[in-house]
Amino acid sequence: MAESKGNTVVPVGYNKRDLILYALGIGVTDLRFLYENHPNFAAFPLYPVVLGFKGESEDVVGFPSPPMIAASANAGITPKGPALDGERHVIIHKPLPPGGCKLDLECRCVGVHPKRSGTLLESEMFLMDKTHKTHYATITTGTFYVGVKDVQKFGKSHSKSVKVPNRAPDRVVQQKTSALQATMYRLSGDYNPLHVDPGTAKEMEFKEPILHGLCTMGHSTNHVLGTYGNNDPAKIKSVRVRFSSPVFPGETLETRMWKLPGGAGEVRVVFETRVVERNKTVMSRCEMVLSDDEPPARRSKL
Repeated sequence: MAESKGNTVVPVGYNKRDLILYALGIGVTDLRFLYENHPNFAAFPLYPVVLGFKGESEDVVGFPSPPMIAASANAGITPKGPALDGERHVIIHKPLPPGGCKLDLECRCVGVHPKRSGTLLESEMFLMDKTHKTHYATITTGTFYVGVKDVQKFGKSHSKSVKVPNRAPDRVVQQKTSALQATMYRLSGDYNPLHVDPGTAKEMEFKEPILHGLCTMGHSTNHVLGTYGNNDPAKIKSVRVRFSSPVFPGETLETRMWKLPGGAGEVRVVFETRVVERNKTVMSRCEMVLSDDEPPARRSKL
């Protein structure tokens, strides 16, 4: 087990409507994630990433989220400026129940790394059903706190260098986001005003509100799952992404994929995401590991 500081437990919960709303927010079109009466209705596998923002609430919630507050407090960090998403690594241990449930999110700090212009804080979260002793997901987050320098280094780096092949991608998927994409995605729990309020965006030196990084991650995860996993949510074992540049709602996302050898019974896909209109890479050195031993899932489209 990784060296850690603090241990905060946040109660979380969701229902079918929450699952459908999240899928809409990340551009999903497969009915198995959008229609509650679909015979194979399921939670999109990346849904655990929003539970730390949403908690148990069925209403608008505050920002920053309880896990973010706990992680910075446990690390001795007092934010002095923007907190920027750096990386996410999500390990899926078991698919979420599609009917909804109440769970616990255990949060702890696993790394503090001072940098030239701020500090990288790494936190780890375990999504658990303690009653039935079920572990659903492990989420490792890297958050960069601009301007924070007076902290002591702690823990090892959980970042991983993913090498992108020096050849044309094997598959490419493009999807145009809506001008209201961030407005829709925020309803899943991340109510950071940066993504909706022009004044806040300008204060943080953006020309306009930007799309949530986790929304971009959701789009590309959906692209890879549809391309190499037959859109079967049970196939995803892990996803790792690094955020490198912001996306503005309404832009077109292009996910470029390379299929590589994986472990036994696995498919490994390295991918990166760029904005077509600006030819700008917005997620780099990403990878997904999928199971290769499941039967193809039936897919129905809107």
